[in-house]
Amino acid sequence: MRVLLIEDDELVRMSLSDTLTEEGFDVESLANAEDALVLLGAGQVPDVLVTDIHLGPGLDGIDLADVARVKHPDVGVVFISGEPSEAQGHRLGAHERLLRKPFSSCSLTQVIRDTLKS
Repeated sequence: MRVLLIEDDELVRMSLSDTLTEEGFDVESLANAEDALVLLGAGQVPDVLVTDIHLGPGLDGIDLADVARVKHPDVGVVFISGEPSEAQGHRLGAHERLLRKPFSSCSLTQVIRDTLKS
């Protein structure tokens, strides 16, 4: 199962990537939405996009997910966020989940698997 992980915090990104790799996922991890769009545009389609909502300057995770779903409608999306208010106003779709930081590695892998089942 291919996971595209977008997280601007390098330590968090490395930790999540290691955890997902240990769980058997094929993980590509990037720091920003713009780099993710390059991969998505090149035809590299993940099964699940895991993205922080707040990614610093540029596109945020919600914008990235919107673009990804236009190009690849079947991709699952897991939003991660430490700020409960960041997802307000965004209604989660059928293939979208929200996981609030901090979370356990078990919670992340379960949410990814649940996203694929929906």
